[in-house]
Amino acid sequence: MKNFLLLSLLVFSSLSAFSQNAEYNIGYFYEGYIITNDGEEKRGFIQYLDESDRYEKVLFKAEKRGKKEKFKPKDIKAYHVADVTYHAVKYEDIPFKNEKFLILEKEGCLNQYYYRKYNNEDRAWETEVILKNDEKAISTQKFIMGFASKMAEMVKSNEELAQKVRNKEKGYGLFKLEAIVDEFNANCNE
Repeated sequence: MKNFLLLSLLVFSSLSAFSQNAEYNIGYFYEGYIITNDGEEKRGFIQYLDESDRYEKVLFKAEKRGKKEKFKPKDIKAYHVADVTYHAVKYEDIPFKNEKFLILEKEGCLNQYYYRKYNNEDRAWETEVILKNDEKAISTQKFIMGFASKMAEMVKSNEELAQKVRNKEKGYGLFKLEAIVDEFNANCNE
């Protein structure tokens, strides 16, 4: 009986996840908007791309039957389609700098973004988290070595919080990254 309940729960959650993804069809155009580099919002239609392409480019039409325009992260600030907002972010990555359209997860003095990438070796999707303040944006993969000093630098305008992170106090380590971001944003002055 226990196994049956567990199996039922797994099937239901799989169907639920599938139905959420089925709401938007890859290759179709949906209402959305882009924000140009000078801050102008242009409403129109955006092609819903495969997940690996959404972070690299956006295909936009001002009118349903209009001409397609292709934008890369250097060309526009942001776009919105399928109930998701993507920001163009230039960030420090391993080993180089990178620029992608990233999904805005938390907004504040310290923005938290993410994107998913396919790992061919493991044949699975991985999520990469990027933090951005007024000075810089950095992939949290760079935090694996030297988390305390790198995270303290990201929240340095809140000296008390930065000190807790630097001192590696309980609850202020790598696995509490989201809580640190929330605490910083709750106490910052935008």
